Amino acid sequence: MEFISEDINASEVKSLQKNQQIRPTTLLVSGKGSRCELTTKNALWRLGSLSFAKWPSTGELWLHSGSALYCSETNNTVVFSSRNSKATFKGKGTIIVEALHNGGFKFIPVEALGTLTTTKGDTQKLQDGRMLLVLISPSYFGYAYDLDLMLLLRSSRLINSYPNPLPTFDQIGLAIYVQQLKLKGKYDALIGNAPTIEKLEVWAFGKNTPKGSKDLIPGKKATSKKKFWNRFLPKD
Repeated sequence: MEFISEDINASEVKSLQKNQQIRPTTLLVSGKGSRCELTTKNALWRLGSLSFAKWPSTGELWLHSGSALYCSETNNTVVFSSRNSKATFKGKGTIIVEALHNGGFKFIPVEALGTLTTTKGDTQKLQDGRMLLVLISPSYFGYAYDLDLMLLLRSSRLINSYPNPLPTFDQIGLAIYVQQLKLKGKYDALIGNAPTIEKLEVWAFGKNTPKGSKDLIPGKKATSKKKFWNRFLPKD
């Protein structure tokens, strides 16, 4: 993990140290397989692999590329922005954001209570597992997609690849349990990148789907149900 200061006299690339304080002018850059965790008074942040981001203020994240996670058990106002898009979150919970090639970003409430408002003035009440696309400037909402939280938990390194669990882990488990009770089947799909505003990639992982296949049309593949906690825990 490396960082660059935007100060005129301090543009040298340096390695990030444990317990180092991050200034508003600091740009964080993570390499392949690298990630970090940052803490503030009211929240916890995680930056994923191959990501480029900065925190201009305590309640603001600018994500150029890659992914990040926000986690707080207290109500806050947080501004999320990417290269071309911006939206304001009011509430609490665990949220994943991912930058898109088209300049917007994916906003994924893993478990959250609150609202998200775009710079165009549209407001959406958040629902666990329902991904929102925030596009262009002034920003507006694209399509919303319901994600399988179980699949997200098992595949997201922002959630499961750190030595300490998130403080909201119990709430995440409850959100997954509630969603599983509502689902008639399990949809083996992950939302990928968005090369343009009109096109969104959906990566499908079903028994009849070749590994790593890519489908640009949202699809649903049902599999047999298993006991909740057996599916919640990773296989050995």
